[in-house]
Amino acid sequence: MWDAVASFFADLVRADNPLWLYYPLCLVVAVVYKATKFDDPKKIAKAAAHFFVSVTLGMFALAL
Repeated sequence: MWDAVASFFADLVRADNPLWLYYPLCLVVAVVYKATKFDDPKKIAKAAAHFFVSVTLGMFALAL
C-alpha cells in the first residue's frame, strides 16, 4: 500500500506531469479572490497562501 502512495506522489512531482499547469492558475485565483476581500497587502498575501495550500491539499486528498 505504501508503495502505491509513494508512487502516486512521485508521479505528481514529475516534470512532465500536466498538473504543474494547475499551480500558477490556482495561485492567480487565490490572489485575485483574496484581493477582493482584503485591503492590506500583508493580509492578502497571507490569505492567498492559505487559500493556495488549502486548495492544493484538498485536491491531493480527493485524488487519494
